[in-house]
Amino acid sequence: MSNAGPAQFDREKEQMVLEAVERFLEREVRPVAHQLEHDDTWPAEIVESMKEMGLFGCIIGEQYGGLGLSASTYAKIVERISRVWMSVSGIINSHLIMAACVQRNGTEEQRRRYLPRFASGELRGGLALTEPDCGTDLQAIRTVARRDGDFYLVNGTKTWISNGIHGSAFAVLVKTNQKAEPRHRGMSLFICEKGPGFAAS
Repeated sequence: MSNAGPAQFDREKEQMVLEAVERFLEREVRPVAHQLEHDDTWPAEIVESMKEMGLFGCIIGEQYGGLGLSASTYAKIVERISRVWMSVSGIINSHLIMAACVQRNGTEEQRRRYLPRFASGELRGGLALTEPDCGTDLQAIRTVARRDGDFYLVNGTKTWISNGIHGSAFAVLVKTNQKAEPRHRGMSLFICEKGPGFAAS
């Protein structure tokens, strides 16, 4: 019987995860990264392998099907991926930032609906914050959401969206109160899935 405590177990789990990531990077990413980057090719096979490894659920709680890793372990994973091919770290990082928004701020219904599918990679998340006319001055966004009965109608245009083409659900920053002062108090994040009325190009 092992006498290892929780801290020792966490270190061993972290080491196992990091070693698996390093093997994956050396076997599947490093040999093709330069050519795929040069050709501007979406790394579909790499993304599928990351799904199989559970990397799209790194920091999602185990109760929702994720790995439940700590922020420090996840940072080490991103560091290793970025060292080999930074574009791949962007795919997973934008996805998990959105997942963290749902996990921390979503309703329990939203968590049950989205987090298991984020963790499996069935849904890939992205962040839709910046706009053509305001760049990263987020308080100046023009996308608005107006209540229509039990729903909201969202109208606007976003740009420079990580995972914009290949993602399937996005945290979309909108104005819900255009008269609010200070301006950021009138802003909200909506979960928007691709479908009718949602176009990405």
